[in-house]
Amino acid sequence: MKVFLLFSFVYVSQALIVCPPDACATVRCAAVTAENCNGAIKQNGGFCGCCDSCENYLAEGDRCFTSILLGMPSTSHCGPGLHCDMHTFKCVANTEKRALNPCAQELSTFTATHGGMPLLGAHKPLCDVDGYYTPKQCQGSRCSCVSKEGKAIEGYGANVWEAQHMTCQCARDQYEYMQTGLIGRLFYCTSDGSYQNYQCTGDVCRCTDSNGDVIADSKAVHIGQIDSLRC
Repeated sequence: MKVFLLFSFVYVSQALIVCPPDACATVRCAAVTAENCNGAIKQNGGFCGCCDSCENYLAEGDRCFTSILLGMPSTSHCGPGLHCDMHTFKCVANTEKRALNPCAQELSTFTATHGGMPLLGAHKPLCDVDGYYTPKQCQGSRCSCVSKEGKAIEGYGANVWEAQHMTCQCARDQYEYMQTGLIGRLFYCTSDGSYQNYQCTGDVCRCTDSNGDVIADSKAVHIGQIDSLRC
């Protein structure tokens, strides 16, 4: 609550800061030149646009993550030939830059916009190590199953308070299998997209784990006797 009140106070205070038309009339600008600016000179980049400002260049390895806080842009940027790595928040050479996969792109935008803070209504995506979406994504009070590109897989989902053991792995595997155009394999998924504790091949069913893999030494039964499985 204290943090909320602090942000509310700062936000309201900022809202009260208005630059009148003659704000720059009595302002004396310090000289900003290439000699005293380790970076680029931004025309009218100072407070109320009265003076020029210096946008400093950061060196390789310097920390570059400064969120756009309360409308005040950062005055430091990675220097020429460098970019800000959104995973390490350090300036790295452009030769190391790789195209971000869909989830990593959204996470990068979220981090730059919200500073990584879980703001109300904002969706912070969950990504795997390759920058794709994890099978389960939650927003608000609902969790859904998605493809690795983030497309919702229809028919599978659960309320957040019911999704503790929800994996969406069955829904994801089924979706990817259908994208190949192949037919013949059946997937037995729960309503939240997780694997049932059994899977059937043809008319033979056996107990499986959360990834749909057959548990070693599990009993095999005819599909008509599936209720007799004790998985």
